[in-house]
Amino acid sequence: MRDYHFRRWGTGAFIAAMLLLHPTAHAQSLPYSMKTLSNGLDVIVVQNHMVPLATIELVAKNGSYTEPPEYNGLSHLYEHMFFKANQKFPSQSQFMEGLESLGGSLGVSNAATHQEHVNYFIVIPKKNMVGGFDFMSAAIRTPLFDTAELRKERFVVLGEFDRNEAQPTFKLRYAVDSAVWSPELFSRKQQLGLRPTILSATPEMMRTIQHRFYIPNNMALVVAGDVNPAEVFKQAEKYFGAKIWKSGPPPFPTYNPPAFPPITKQLVVREAPNLPYAYIDFTWHGPCLSKDNEDTYAADVFHTIINQANSRFQKNLVDKRLAYQVQSSYFSQKNVGPIGVNAYVPIPATKKAIKAIEDEIAAWNAQDYFTDAEMVTAKRILEGDRLQETESASEFATSSLPLWWASAGLDYYVHYLDNVKKVTRADIQRYLDRWIKGKNYVLGVATNQTALDKLNIKAEDVLR
Repeated sequence: MRDYHFRRWGTGAFIAAMLLLHPTAHAQSLPYSMKTLSNGLDVIVVQNHMVPLATIELVAKNGSYTEPPEYNGLSHLYEHMFFKANQKFPSQSQFMEGLESLGGSLGVSNAATHQEHVNYFIVIPKKNMVGGFDFMSAAIRTPLFDTAELRKERFVVLGEFDRNEAQPTFKLRYAVDSAVWSPELFSRKQQLGLRPTILSATPEMMRTIQHRFYIPNNMALVVAGDVNPAEVFKQAEKYFGAKIWKSGPPPFPTYNPPAFPPITKQLVVREAPNLPYAYIDFTWHGPCLSKDNEDTYAADVFHTIINQANSRFQKNLVDKRLAYQVQSSYFSQKNVGPIGVNAYVPIPATKKAIKAIEDEIAAWNAQDYFTDAEMVTAKRILEGDRLQETESASEFATSSLPLWWASAGLDYYVHYLDNVKKVTRADIQRYLDRWIKGKNYVLGVATNQTALDKLNIKAEDVLR
């Protein structure tokens, strides 16, 4: 699945119900066209002719997974510097004027840094598409990395760090992730970065990132909206082709992260001021995209089964009032996808809730833990999610598509539903045996200090 945090299941469940009423419904046909230029750039076109708009996006296989500690957070800082001066627009004011002349605006959602990809996009009227290509071409190929602008953006990025750190469970997640991935390799899973690294970033470091990862044979150009594939391919050749943008040394596997060491079973407890509940977090290492694909399909089906409101997992935790909310998840990634169980529980029930979750996990591989009907419904929910994610061309192009292109390859995406439909109980059993049953995990607990003092939680009490 794409989202490692809590999902909203209402819409998916509704779509699943509609699909159950119409069992002949099928997922949409291939929602994009694609061509690879001679310099290695993948050009992907997503058509939607309802509104005369065009989304122009650039996606790089970059992110925290390429970052040793001395670069941790700099993919994110580079994201900020993308929307700064370049050779065509040599000042920030000229850059903004150029964007505004295209009918676009620069909002907070025009770029994002993830663990395994970074994407940048503009949304402009269709009539200005060619100008948009010229604009984005200059931004990706000729950044100036002005020292004064970089100095300003360091503190903008640190402001994002501050806002994230203000969230009540941030310190726990930070500590749990350090334990899950090891302190030495934690930077490979942490997009926000390290404060000292961000503060010491230089233009030279930005150029190093550019030369390593911002090359056409490590990127995709995605164009979505009221556009024609043939015209997009033609203009892509002009503004992003080999004559204007040369390929570079392939960055992978050279900059792949080192192998993550196995998890050491451990408890992590953090105080969260004013938190009126306890937050519980179990995390395991899970399957890798491209290496363990069969297990990724089984994982998606299984976790969708037990997140259904009427599942045994939910009834034994939420219906029995041991948890306000509990979700289990697998986050699809190329470089080890995490498996998690996250729960918000009443403080007096914390120890009972931990024990109850452990009991449920131990029973997951029982033959009667879920029904055939629940498995059918789970597959319908996943099918409904796929239909929903392609509803908006721009949203699909800037959220789901970059993730699948960078981490799994679009072939995985194309055949995803077919493979989900093939998942059997034996496949789920294999997944559970391989990744969860008897495997070490990290358990995190956060609540307010008064509650922690009363709970007196010790590792030997909850990690046996």
